[in-house]
Amino acid sequence: MKKKIRFIINPISGGKNKTAIPDKIQNLLRNENIDADVIVSKNSNDTIFLAKEAVTKQYDAVIAVGGDGTINNIASQLINTETALGIIPMGSGNGLSRALNIPFNIQKAIKLILQFKKQKFDTGVINQNPFVNLAGVGFDAHVAGKFHSSVSRGLLNYVKITISEFSKYKPRQYAITYNGIQRNITAFLITVNNGTQFGNNAYTAPNALLNDGMLNVMIIHRCAWYNIPSLAFHLFTKSIHRHPNVESFITNSISIQRTENELVNIDGEAIQMQTDLEIKVNSLSLSVIQ
Repeated sequence: MKKKIRFIINPISGGKNKTAIPDKIQNLLRNENIDADVIVSKNSNDTIFLAKEAVTKQYDAVIAVGGDGTINNIASQLINTETALGIIPMGSGNGLSRALNIPFNIQKAIKLILQFKKQKFDTGVINQNPFVNLAGVGFDAHVAGKFHSSVSRGLLNYVKITISEFSKYKPRQYAITYNGIQRNITAFLITVNNGTQFGNNAYTAPNALLNDGMLNVMIIHRCAWYNIPSLAFHLFTKSIHRHPNVESFITNSISIQRTENELVNIDGEAIQMQTDLEIKVNSLSLSVIQ
């Protein structure tokens, strides 16, 4: 039976020029038994609408052509439906794509999509906002906010913002509850991971599994400038959980209370949220072509 697939392209993700992408996708599908439409989205709300419409019209899959933010917008409408998520990675970090071993070559990514082998994966939810890869508070959310408001995209600009903001950012006080434990902590950042990494192979939860019904929490308690080389080394060698300033644990839900409303990093996008955050896993809720 002919598959009905919608490709949604984020034209600005990753700072990559995507002018030629629609024609390239159509050419690669020319001789395939696929009923496909290829759409360049206008903005994130348009992306969400197009994904929701595809579910309503019973598309077999929606393909995110972009980064983790684009994937989140689309996946948010596919959770607990029969419509599968596919990915052509074209973002700045591509954390989920790397965790799923999705090819970065567009021809190879489409070849994988055409095989249409689906697998169920977990998603997370933070105060009713779904995430696929991770959610975080603290410094990573702060940087995500600065990155979102900047003109440039790409890894280099992200690194520049991280370096420039590092000395200005101070650790925050949090009250956290998980696995029946209540604690007050001081933290530079907290990430709640469904996937394994921020992106660009910076592993915040190297042992995380996308289908185990659990979330991997990583906390960096304090971070001075002289900690940066060792933290970077551990992030990029899948050993961050061994760093002396880092704590990690597994849970299926966690409550985080902050002293004021601040940004939250949800799959790379910065969203202003209230002080009290409730985060939990939504087991095997998303079909993904892998």
